[in-house]
Amino acid sequence: MELQEPSLSQLLEALVSVVATLGEVTATVTGPHRGVRRCVPPKLLHTALRIFTWSLRKALERPGVSSLDDPGVPSLGQALATLEATPGATWADVRATGSAWRELVAACEERWKQLFEEITKLRDACEDAALAWARDQQDKAIRRGTAGDNLAATAQQLMVALDRDEEASAGATHSAQVMAATSEAMGEAVMAPRPVRAAIRRRHWAEMALEPLQRLVDACDKGCEFISYMECQLRDIEAALEGTKEASPDVPEDLVAKVAKAEQLWEASARLFKHHLLGTLGDIHDLLLNPYGGCGGPNGPGSRAVADRCQKAIEEIPRLLQDSDITAATSSRQ
Repeated sequence: MELQEPSLSQLLEALVSVVATLGEVTATVTGPHRGVRRCVPPKLLHTALRIFTWSLRKALERPGVSSLDDPGVPSLGQALATLEATPGATWADVRATGSAWRELVAACEERWKQLFEEITKLRDACEDAALAWARDQQDKAIRRGTAGDNLAATAQQLMVALDRDEEASAGATHSAQVMAATSEAMGEAVMAPRPVRAAIRRRHWAEMALEPLQRLVDACDKGCEFISYMECQLRDIEAALEGTKEASPDVPEDLVAKVAKAEQLWEASARLFKHHLLGTLGDIHDLLLNPYGGCGGPNGPGSRAVADRCQKAIEEIPRLLQDSDITAATSSRQ
């Protein structure tokens, strides 16, 4: 079955989702739960997440359609309008503008690739550190036990139970479902000897810290669809430009429509970043600078503000697309 092309709203929502998920990760690692902070090296995590926040800002930041980072480069819509209205304008001028678009989108695509690699490496590093720490604590707990083989067997049974629940909850959202997925194993841990109970809790804390990081990796992967869509649109536009007759100033209507759609999405994403996501990333950065100042954590005022701003951004997407469509239509008539 052929995959359905995502709507423009869905592509923009995926960008907001990256920021929202980063906010959830930040809430997890700035919370008051000492267990989470102990099982994942806090200095590594906070510093790396601040760097990632800056990288995400650079990946999301882009100029509006009319500038393309160079006031001398018109939009494709403007170039097509100029071709029809201005004697002496050529298709070569339009193709030059298309090349400028290609360079800009290629640079943006490269930043998203680097962003995805950055968060994947961070996820892997934290996973290795957290699981190594959890195993070390488990080994210590078992060595301190007095029941010998029986205690080790109990620990193994509980680890299997926890792993079973972890698999059952794979792909779950960061909600009450995630906590419920491990409740059975944690309930069994209550019945275990004290050293094993401590080991089980620490393993659980490690998973609490790593689950949002994995979702951030997934969100970044989904966010890459925006730039992939733009790259695909540009390929189609450039192919259409190559097939035009140099002597004819007539612009095919389907080419105009395709350019307008691409510019509408690009302009809307630029406004989304400027008016919504830029400030939200600033809030996240501030939380990471002062991780235990009381504003972070899942229920902290700073974390709630980040979530609220992301929700507001999603609600504004239809209006941003409508305004950007007006902008594209206006620029094409100039």
